[in-house]
Amino acid sequence: MAGKSKQEVSLSARGLMKKGGWLLLMLAATVIALMSTRFLLPDPPHVGPEIMANFIAHKPTFLAHVLGSLIALLIGPWQFIGGLRNRWPGLHRWTGRLYMLAVLVGGVGGFIVAWTTLAGPVAVAGFATLSVLWLYVTGKGYQTVRAGRYVEHRRWMIRSYALTAAAITLRLGLPIAPALGYDFMTGYIIQTWAAWLINLAVAEFYLYRELSRTASKGDEVSV
Repeated sequence: MAGKSKQEVSLSARGLMKKGGWLLLMLAATVIALMSTRFLLPDPPHVGPEIMANFIAHKPTFLAHVLGSLIALLIGPWQFIGGLRNRWPGLHRWTGRLYMLAVLVGGVGGFIVAWTTLAGPVAVAGFATLSVLWLYVTGKGYQTVRAGRYVEHRRWMIRSYALTAAAITLRLGLPIAPALGYDFMTGYIIQTWAAWLINLAVAEFYLYRELSRTASKGDEVSV
């Protein structure tokens, strides 16, 4: 590209990658959230018999988990758009409060529902650990923003949404085990851990790279 330095080209490519990644994340979150709304119907369609039995037996907490999670999934991506934050800071604050309330409801519901899964103790531990971490990192996000530590707040909220997006990774990962010749339940149990561990590892790698670039340039990089 004539007239542009290598640094400018690199920054432009990085910006396009960020926008493309955000778009994919937003679309995936929207699809998964819309799929989850079937549990809000009187007779949820396309639900496996074991999940349906669990849903019927623990309907209030199951619905709390589903409703809180799908709201958090839908809101989360929009909170990371710097232009929206700068132009409508009040909207960012109120949707942020709604996101945190959704995580609180979804996380507490998820922790309770985790103990009712029929997939065994490994799956119970995976889902319960996810719920506790989800509540913890979102709580840290709230704590830091209340203290005016906005850079820290943003970093904690990236971790929070990485855990929120475990709902996406879980569903994308479920077909892998059957495709490789393993039974569905084995893959499901693995995904109760892998879905959020992978997301958290990606978030930490992103934050590490961002911190390294910021330290080398002496400026702050925004999403």
